[in-house]
Amino acid sequence: MNFTELGINHHNANALKKVNIHTPTPVQQKAIPLILKGQNVMAQARTGSGKTLAFLLPIIEKLKYKKNEALILAPTRELANQIYEVIRDLENSRVKAYPIYGGVSINNQITKLENGINIIIGTPGRIIDLYKRKKLRLNDIQFVVVDEADRMFDMGFAPDVKYILDQIHTNYQFMLFSATFDYGIRELVKKYSKNKFEFINLSRDNLTVRNTRQFYYMIDNYSDKLKTFLKILRKEKPKHLLVFVNTKKTATWLSNKLKSLKSFHYKVDLISGDLSQFQREKILNNFKDHRINLLIATDVAARGLDIDNISHVFNYDIPKYPENYIHRIGRTSRMNKLGVAITLCLKDEYEYLCHIEGLIDKELKLKTLGSPEQSQYHNPFY
Repeated sequence: MNFTELGINHHNANALKKVNIHTPTPVQQKAIPLILKGQNVMAQARTGSGKTLAFLLPIIEKLKYKKNEALILAPTRELANQIYEVIRDLENSRVKAYPIYGGVSINNQITKLENGINIIIGTPGRIIDLYKRKKLRLNDIQFVVVDEADRMFDMGFAPDVKYILDQIHTNYQFMLFSATFDYGIRELVKKYSKNKFEFINLSRDNLTVRNTRQFYYMIDNYSDKLKTFLKILRKEKPKHLLVFVNTKKTATWLSNKLKSLKSFHYKVDLISGDLSQFQREKILNNFKDHRINLLIATDVAARGLDIDNISHVFNYDIPKYPENYIHRIGRTSRMNKLGVAITLCLKDEYEYLCHIEGLIDKELKLKTLGSPEQSQYHNPFY
C-alpha cells in the first residue's frame, strides 16, 4: 500500500519520496483513512512510529487555508519544532504553519498570528498566554490534535490542555495520540469527542520496536556501573548514542565524569530542562550533525526527540516506569531501521526489569562482558 492509495494527493506523496518515505507505517495506514472521513481518533502509537504524518497528512488534505484552522498541542518545544519541520518537508507553499512555545520572543509569534497561520503547533503554556492576551483566536478551529498525551499529563499539562479545549466551541475534529492510556486520558477523549471516536490500538509488537535488539547487563554494585558502562562502550563501539538517566543530577555528574576521562574518544554533552531554548536547539543540532556523538538525557528532556541513525540507546539508569522504557528505545530503530538498546540493571533493581518485560511481553537477553556471542549485537549501522 502507498500513500496515494490511502487518499493522499500526489504532491504530498512525491514530497515524502524526496525524504525517502515511500511506504505508510501501521499507524498511518490505520489513522489516515479515518481522519480523512472526519472521524475523531484516539491512537496508541509510540514515538518513531510515524504518528506525526498520520495526523498531518489528512489535516493538510482537508485544509481550507483559513486562519487558525488547525491546532496541534505538543508537550515540548522540540516536538513542536519537529512537527513544523515535517510540514516544511511536504513543500506545500499554501500551508502556513508556525511553532509557538515559551522561551522565545512572543512578539514574533504575535506577528505570525496576525499575518495568518493555518496550522498552529504549540505548547500549552504559550498557547494560553496568547489566548488570554486576545492575540490567538480559537473561533475557527476545525482540527485539534493532542500529541504525546501521556507525556503531556506526566509534565502536569492536563489542566492547561483541558482549559484550551474548553475555549474551543466549534465542531472540530479531535485527534489524540499517546504511547499509553490511563483513565484520565481516556476520559479526556470521551469528553472532547462527545464519546464518538475510533480507537487505534497498535499491536504490542509494533509498540515495542521490533527492529531493536534489546539486552541488559546485571551489575552487583552501583560503584561498578560507570566502569561497566565504559567496558560496554569499548566492546560495542557505537558511533552515535543516546544515554538515558533518571535525574538531572545524574546527567550532570555523568557528563562531567566522561569529559574528564583521558583517552575518551566520544564528544559528550547533555540535554536538560534547565537549558535555554537556544542552548537546547544548539546541542540537538550538534548531535544531529554528529559534532556530538554521545548525548545524555533525562526522559522529560528527551521527549519527542526525532533524530535519525541513533545506533544505540543506553539505559544508564533503568527507568522506574516501564512505559518510559518504550519511549527510550523508540529513539533507535526509527522508521524500520535496526538499532540496539542496552540496559544497565543493578541487582536490587531487578523488579523494574521484570515490569518492563511484563509490559512488552518479551524477555530481555542477559549479556556479560565475556559473552562469546556478543558480536552478533555489534552496531548494525557501521
